Amino acid sequence: MDTFLTWASAWHHNVFRKHLILTLGLLVACALAAPHIFRFVEAREGYVLPDPVLVALPAKQVSVYIFVILYIFIGMAIIILVQSPKAFLTALQAYLLITLFRFVTLLLVPLEAPPGLLPLQDPLVDKLFYQQPVTKDLFFSGHTGILALFFFLLGHNRQWNWLFGLASLAVGILLLVQHAHYTLDVLAAPAFAWLAVKVSPKLKV
Repeated sequence: MDTFLTWASAWHHNVFRKHLILTLGLLVACALAAPHIFRFVEAREGYVLPDPVLVALPAKQVSVYIFVILYIFIGMAIIILVQSPKAFLTALQAYLLITLFRFVTLLLVPLEAPPGLLPLQDPLVDKLFYQQPVTKDLFFSGHTGILALFFFLLGHNRQWNWLFGLASLAVGILLLVQHAHYTLDVLAAPAFAWLAVKVSPKLKV
């Protein structure tokens, strides 16, 4: 697929338009499937992982810091990526992949909530999608993963790249402070983000 300079030229390209519509449709399907997957994950029994990092960290409610960082940087990434239709489509496809990866790992890796977990308080998602707290959507960390995704997507742009790396690191640490994830969940997230970014340009959807 050629690189398009404007959205108008991109939209008039049949292949690009089909890729974009299909990707958006699959993301909507994922959003509709997520509550069902989370209900299943919450209802089953899982394993408690030994985690010396969490043992050493007293749990604190830091949701406000997590979501301020998360939503600011998601907004920044959209503003940066939307300037290039090809880059924006690649980002959407990478996000679709990391979402699918996460669905698979959630289903395959049953975990109990970490000891001392304080539920995350997301001012947006809690109001729109989930009425009950979700505490077992653990492996891997989606919050860390999406910021790591932007870090890899913007790897060519050093002006922004390091900021997204720091944001991903900060959110990962704050999630551990809140005991909202095991250390393994946070450490695994960048690996899945990297894989999604590497695979997304090769998608033939």
